[in-house]
Amino acid sequence: MEGKQLNVRSIYSFIFLFLLSFKPLVTEAQSPNYVGDDCNSTTTTSLSSAYKANLNSVLSWLSSDAATSKGYNHNSFGNNTPGADAAVYGLYDCRGDVSGYFCQFCVSTASREVLQRCSNRVSAIIWYDFCILRYSNENFFGNVTVDPSWNHSGPKNVSSVEEIQKGEGFMRSLIRKATVETNQLYYMDGFNLSSTQRRYGMVQCSRDLTNEGCSQCLEAMLAKVPKCCEHKLGWQVSTASCLIKYDDYIFYLFHNPASSVSVPDTQIGDTKFNSFFLIYTIIIIFNSRNNL
Repeated sequence: MEGKQLNVRSIYSFIFLFLLSFKPLVTEAQSPNYVGDDCNSTTTTSLSSAYKANLNSVLSWLSSDAATSKGYNHNSFGNNTPGADAAVYGLYDCRGDVSGYFCQFCVSTASREVLQRCSNRVSAIIWYDFCILRYSNENFFGNVTVDPSWNHSGPKNVSSVEEIQKGEGFMRSLIRKATVETNQLYYMDGFNLSSTQRRYGMVQCSRDLTNEGCSQCLEAMLAKVPKCCEHKLGWQVSTASCLIKYDDYIFYLFHNPASSVSVPDTQIGDTKFNSFFLIYTIIIIFNSRNNL
């Protein structure tokens, strides 16, 4: 199988059949991992009954819409409700390699838990490994938010200046591909650091942004890396509008909708392969048998 490329259409078809046949198994294996939240930008307050009703309507709509969308959407409720404090604006954005059932499951989880983690807040943001969900009493659609930001880094250290420079150049190339070359506001890929090591990266913006706004946000996150993370092997820097992630293992399902998918090398990286690799393995076996 070395060097074999998988066609994206084949992957889509097989994942679709796989999910239909093993939905309970996938639900258990693919439970979205909670990353963090921002509940502190607004103080706890007593929400009006009108605001609560509109908030519940927004969260319900986001959860339902995620099942059939392309992985992103936004909506508002209560704009015409009497009282300026009644309107609620909500948005979800799933990772670029996640859509359909995976996306809907993540957004539904976020919709339930945001009310628990950020109770009695007029605005909140919650992150999972597959999606982000956000709501507010102010219209934020299309606005670039770079502060506050959050970063997470792994335990491994990087001492090579050359590796740090290559990693930064690689991430900047992903920003260009996401905002200039493809206009899809996300991109993920890997590169050969050496003959035995690969590195992987992902950049993504909330898809209510323009290309210019997305580039502005991603560049702002990349500028934070030297202060927080560049001497760490794995890291993620994110804000409400975008995120960048870099590591030594393949943490996404496939590269990009417009490209073929290289089979990941299981000898590179460490044991942090998440449950997406299970699907990768099944796809590889499925494709191999079909070509016998």
